[in-house]
Amino acid sequence: MSRRLLFATILLIVLVLTAIAFLHGAWWAPFVAGIAVGAVSDRARVAIPVGAAIGLLAWGAPLVYEQVQYGLGPAASSLAAIMGFGHQGTIPLVLTLLVGTLLGLTGAWVGSVARSWLPVLQRATSR
Repeated sequence: MSRRLLFATILLIVLVLTAIAFLHGAWWAPFVAGIAVGAVSDRARVAIPVGAAIGLLAWGAPLVYEQVQYGLGPAASSLAAIMGFGHQGTIPLVLTLLVGTLLGLTGAWVGSVARSWLPVLQRATSR
């Protein structure tokens, strides 16, 4: 199996597990998944956008499901009114997706930094 196919398979598994954890109340699951992606990936240039995508999809998929099942219009409009945005229901939805994206992005960044610092810490402790 090629390395890219293995990485894509692992990412798909991480995304599914993150979405399941999110649906069971673990809203912070994209952060943990991002840390795992950042720690496994060789390049932060790849890990950070992938972590952001995992966060976006993990928080976005339940919103899409809820929209199809029940319709989010009235709830989003009332939430926007409470937040002071009138009845513009897209603002709370965009902010929700932004939170999920930032959770995955920061997790991947932390994982990448931890991976890059690991050899430095090993050299420092071996002296």
